[in-house]
Amino acid sequence: MLNEERIRLMTKMASYEAGEGKEHMPIKQYYRKDYISFEMMKTFVTSTVAFGILFVCWVIYNMDSLADFLAGKELPDLAVSILIKYAAFICVYQVIAYLVYSRRYKKATASMKKYYATLKKVERLQEREERLQPSEEWK
Repeated sequence: MLNEERIRLMTKMASYEAGEGKEHMPIKQYYRKDYISFEMMKTFVTSTVAFGILFVCWVIYNMDSLADFLAGKELPDLAVSILIKYAAFICVYQVIAYLVYSRRYKKATASMKKYYATLKKVERLQEREERLQPSEEWK
């Protein structure tokens, strides 16, 4: 005999696994600290590349005035200025990454808790069905 409630719950779980669960299940394979650290390292690399691209664009755009500036031999001041801007750029991106990935982990945790609760309901319904059905061995 088919239990309609169990089938409904299993359909709901399959729908979750195919949709939202595809994103959340890999996240929950990590501890919170590990997940956020890994994502922040990826953000560090990509933001460094982005800063490099922006810096090259700036150098190309300001080529004339940069040549005059470099003739003045103020390279240490320029280097310090660039490093300060780089540090600020990286700090902003790291703070944003921390906030975004903390929120994603929290959302995945809440979603997976609901999923596991539904899974336990299905298991209980299945156990109840097995207890109520006569055993095939006794027939």
